[in-house]
Amino acid sequence: MNKDLELKTGEIVVIRHLTKSDVDGVWFNFNEVVEEGDYLPVFFPVRSQLEKDAWYHNIKKDHEICIVAENSDLKKPYNIIGQCEVLNSDWDAADHVGVLGIVVRNKYRNLTIGRNLIDFAIRESKTLNNKKKIILSSFSTNERAIHLFKNLGFEVLGVRKKQFLMDSNYIDEVLMELWIDDYINQNLKK
Repeated sequence: MNKDLELKTGEIVVIRHLTKSDVDGVWFNFNEVVEEGDYLPVFFPVRSQLEKDAWYHNIKKDHEICIVAENSDLKKPYNIIGQCEVLNSDWDAADHVGVLGIVVRNKYRNLTIGRNLIDFAIRESKTLNNKKKIILSSFSTNERAIHLFKNLGFEVLGVRKKQFLMDSNYIDEVLMELWIDDYINQNLKK
C-alpha cells in the first residue's frame, strides 16, 4: 500500500515500504541528521556499504517496519527524503511494543512528511506485526519533534536527565508512548 502526498511546494511524495534500492537514500538522510549534531545521539555517519546492507537485511529478517517518503523527481539516492522505522523491542515479553525512530531531511521538514510517515508506520505496525504500543525517545531540545509526537497522541512517560553528552552539553531524553488502538480510534477518518 502506498500513499500519495502533495506538499505545499507542489511536489508529490509517495509514502511506502522500504525496498532494497532505497538503502543508500535512507543512510544519506541519517548521515545528514548525524552531521547536524542536534537530533541523534550518534557522532559518526555510517559510510560502510556492508553496514548499510546488514541493516536492510536485519529489517527484513526481523519483519520490522521501515516506511520511506520518496520524491521520484529527485535522483537516487536523494529521492528518499525521510524514513520512519518501527523496530521490535529487545525483550521477548515485549513483542507487542514497537520502537519508533524517524528522520526527515532538513529541507523537507515542516511539510507534514513526518506526520504522514509516523501515521503510516503506526498503522502498518498494528496490521503487519500486531503491535499494541509504540514507544520513542527524543532529545528534550527537539521541541518541534516533541510537539508533533504530542499532537499525534504520544504521552510523556518521563525524562532521563543528562542522558546524552553532546559537544560538552548534557541533554535530557524525553520518553514517550502511544497505544495504537487509541490512536486509530481517534483518527478513524484516515
